[in-house]
Amino acid sequence: MISGIDHLVILVEALEAAAAGYEELGFRVTPGGEHADGLTRNALVPFADGTYLELVSFVDPVDTRDNVWGWQPFLEKGGGLVDYCAASDGLAADARGLVAARFEVSGPDEGGRRLPDGTEIRWRIARVRQKGRVMPFLIEDLTPRSLRVPGGKATEHPNGARGIARLLVAVHEAANARASLATLTAGEKPEGEPADALRFGPHELKLVTPADDTGDTRQRLGTLGPGPLAIELGAASDRQIPPDLAQGARINLRRV
Repeated sequence: MISGIDHLVILVEALEAAAAGYEELGFRVTPGGEHADGLTRNALVPFADGTYLELVSFVDPVDTRDNVWGWQPFLEKGGGLVDYCAASDGLAADARGLVAARFEVSGPDEGGRRLPDGTEIRWRIARVRQKGRVMPFLIEDLTPRSLRVPGGKATEHPNGARGIARLLVAVHEAANARASLATLTAGEKPEGEPADALRFGPHELKLVTPADDTGDTRQRLGTLGPGPLAIELGAASDRQIPPDLAQGARINLRRV
């Protein structure tokens, strides 16, 4: 079953510069490491609610082996918030459920990463073959999650960010997207919210169409296709972070 959003993927060209930029924005950034496939490496912005932002860069931006994630073309379009991941506590069953619902699914496959101290961490992933990124990819830990997602001081951010409150997802049409996402959830609608909102465990997904805003959604759909649009983080005070300072990601801090 899906327990909620696991993390959000922010694709960057230069990892060290991106990490330094996020530190300047008041986030505490934790070095991640290189993934087992040798394609990517990352740094993490972990939160007290157990979620995190993953800053990802390619080891070699022209490596043609990137045929699973399909993130490479997004670099030419500025990178930014390109994908998102949901946590599963029964990935094989969740993948079977998606196949039964007539989705094409890649995996479950094993993945991993070597931490800077040499520790090896492992997980399983599965993703829906789709146009765009409306559906998240799924992850289930094989090694303790605490090795993959740091806690403690790493989650204490000077800007007061505490966790993911809501993820906005750009879609061409809300009804079909909601029906697809509801295969991963109970389809619960947050109290007081319209039908274009769903719950992923403690997290909210908000489906946004071109008719709902003044241009950000159209730009996302036109450049990157359907998928994650903007992040709302629970915090002690309200703050809007300019996308150009956040590697193209739209991030708002919201008082909770």
